Amino acid sequence: MRTGTTRPHRRPALLFVALFAALSLLSLAGCAGSSPVAVPTSTLPEEQSDDSSTDGTAEVEVPEYETDLDLSEEEKEAVDGALVAFVGYIKTINRVFSSGGTDMKGIDTFAAKDSLRSLKDSANGLKKEDKYMAGEYDYYNLRIHETTLDSKSPEKDSVKILFCSHDSKHAVVKTGKSMPSQTSKSLTILQTASKHGGKWKISNQELWSEKCE
Repeated sequence: MRTGTTRPHRRPALLFVALFAALSLLSLAGCAGSSPVAVPTSTLPEEQSDDSSTDGTAEVEVPEYETDLDLSEEEKEAVDGALVAFVGYIKTINRVFSSGGTDMKGIDTFAAKDSLRSLKDSANGLKKEDKYMAGEYDYYNLRIHETTLDSKSPEKDSVKILFCSHDSKHAVVKTGKSMPSQTSKSLTILQTASKHGGKWKISNQELWSEKCE
């Protein structure tokens, strides 16, 4: 098993990787106030029609990140895979919750375990209360916090991602209502990406700090 050690490292802003052409997804958990926060995920694949092939690929831009870890080539590859899941997960938050929880196609593409369960529960809650997420869930100040690779059990591989999000740029409101005016506020979120069936997915997300750090 290998975990990252410290030394500054920056990935380039434009790195493209192949990804199966399918809808991306993610999950949200409730946070203080009316704004949802993704729990313990920009360009994503276009939606495929039901009768189209699912083995096509589309390019996904992996966002720029920083880390104090001295990443090996193997770890860099793992981080790239985890960030594809991250981008897909964020995109899915916006898709699922802006639809009021009705657009649930392919919800397990980038979400697993706690994230997937939370996504389903939150979406059902929105539909039941006839609400949706106004605005957009975003991310910035992306950092790789920790990597864990196990050559004997790849399914135990994980990448922990810290990022900031403008919590004041989205809110849960009644269907038909517009985005309310909110006091500017940012949060720091910790996401965990892990392997599931050989594919990176976001399995957990938690609130790290009630401010951007």
